[in-house]
Amino acid sequence: MVARQNLKIYNSNSNQEFEKLLNDNLTNSGIVEHTIVKGTIEKIEDKYITVYCVGAKSSGVIEKSEIPQSELDTVEVGKEIEVYVERTENRNGEIVLSIEKARRARSWKKIKDAFEKKEKVSGVVQNMVKGGYIIEVEKIFAFCPSSQLSDRPIKNASEFIRKPLEFLIIKIDPVRMNVIVSRRAILEEEKNLNKDQVISNYKEKDIIEGRIKAITSYGLFVSIETLDCLLHSSEVSWLKISNLNDMFTVGDTLKCQVLEIDKEAKRMSLSIRSMYPDPFKTVSEKYTIGKEYEVKIIKLTDWGAFAELSEGVSGLIHSSEIKHMQKNVNPKSVFKINDEVKVKLKEVNTEKRKISLSYKDCLPNPIDEFIKKYPIGTVCDAKIVNKKDFGLFLNTGNNEIDIFVHYKQLSFSETSKDLDEYNKNDSVKLKIIDIKDGKVNGSIRALKKDPFSFFESKKEGSVVSVRVVEIQPNAIKVNVGEDRYQTLIKKADIALEKKDCSPSRFAPGDTLDAVIVEISNQTRKVKLSIKEYEKQQQDETLKKYGSTTSGQSLAGVLGAALKKKSTKKKKS
Repeated sequence: MVARQNLKIYNSNSNQEFEKLLNDNLTNSGIVEHTIVKGTIEKIEDKYITVYCVGAKSSGVIEKSEIPQSELDTVEVGKEIEVYVERTENRNGEIVLSIEKARRARSWKKIKDAFEKKEKVSGVVQNMVKGGYIIEVEKIFAFCPSSQLSDRPIKNASEFIRKPLEFLIIKIDPVRMNVIVSRRAILEEEKNLNKDQVISNYKEKDIIEGRIKAITSYGLFVSIETLDCLLHSSEVSWLKISNLNDMFTVGDTLKCQVLEIDKEAKRMSLSIRSMYPDPFKTVSEKYTIGKEYEVKIIKLTDWGAFAELSEGVSGLIHSSEIKHMQKNVNPKSVFKINDEVKVKLKEVNTEKRKISLSYKDCLPNPIDEFIKKYPIGTVCDAKIVNKKDFGLFLNTGNNEIDIFVHYKQLSFSETSKDLDEYNKNDSVKLKIIDIKDGKVNGSIRALKKDPFSFFESKKEGSVVSVRVVEIQPNAIKVNVGEDRYQTLIKKADIALEKKDCSPSRFAPGDTLDAVIVEISNQTRKVKLSIKEYEKQQQDETLKKYGSTTSGQSLAGVLGAALKKKSTKKKKS
């Protein structure tokens, strides 16, 4: 029987006292969850090791796979190691420990301290992934974006793999344990430290040499030692430059002048044009518009070639000023860089700061040779080299000038159907009728007899015979004269009586008489009327057989005359 005086009974009013005793016991044990403590190895097995921590109720079991391969040989009974306390007691009453988490927690603490203090950390580039690189820092994998690994474009990423480098931690996520690092921040920081030293080496108006680091729409970024300087587009040349990429390439070295130094902002502004006098102040004195000069080709583009008249003075040979007979010539098919050619100075625009040059004006113009050999009015033989919907292009075979014949110059019918009679490579005879602005126009019909010449001796009111060739809904097409001049007689001009004005009354091949009611030698147009012809015939009949004031019709007059004649015969 247990003596009652040795027992202390706790009732519901003693809960607070019990909780205090329990907390004191746990605190005095020295083991707290989610902390790193030291433990001693008690036992080593094939897959596990047993570790005892002072203050724990039991020993913890840890898998050997958590120990790096390089450290397995140093593991022995009695050795003191650091472990991470995940739980002080699981459902089996055992403490849960981890060597790997202890290592990660220790590394994370170093990373967190480095991030807060903005200290550099050492890391090894492990491999390349989408958008960047995996960096091992303090045995924790961090991410470095591609733009943050270097301060210049990376041409060969393999040169960084497995290479230890210094990084700056720019972002951490304690919850997900994500780390983002940057090497570029360190490189730029080092450059900033050297800016004062670089700037101190130069003064304004010094001539220096640098390397083009980047090209933008507003200028060039040029590296002077470790300092990046801006060379604004307006300071590149006295002449207007539309696109800097046509003149420069990243990596090129160039000479420039220090335009301005800002020691507070640690910047230097550069200029190329300040090394040369303004060409437009002397160009009018040195060069005369219309004269020819020797130039050197310095740049080729799709629309023209830039040629240097003298140092710092260049002009544009537009693609339309390269060849006489071609407007859009590819400059690369004619010129090469550093070619020396002769050009004519065409224009100097001081306001727009542009100089226009012409290469073709220094070459013989093929059209001049053509005019000498084939002046206007010349009849020549030519071969069809091209056929279009609007006409033919022909060439005589001994020059590069093509002669254009519009379809209206094929025949006097002036219809595009005449093109069907011609094919490519056919040889035809034609007449040169016009030469203007380097273009030659010819005519095939000019060598044919004009069917309209039939009307040279005719005048308005003359009667002509026509032959019907086509019946149309509102007109008939007829041929006039031996050379078959074609024209239309409209429905309203077909007959005197309205009921007889139907074109279907006639058939192709019918021969009719018509009167010329309008004629124009200038426009080569004539208007014919059968109606007017019938009216003339009616007037002549009335004049011969009766008065126009009798009110009788032609049939009535003729009928009365015939009846009177018949009565006389019966009496006799």
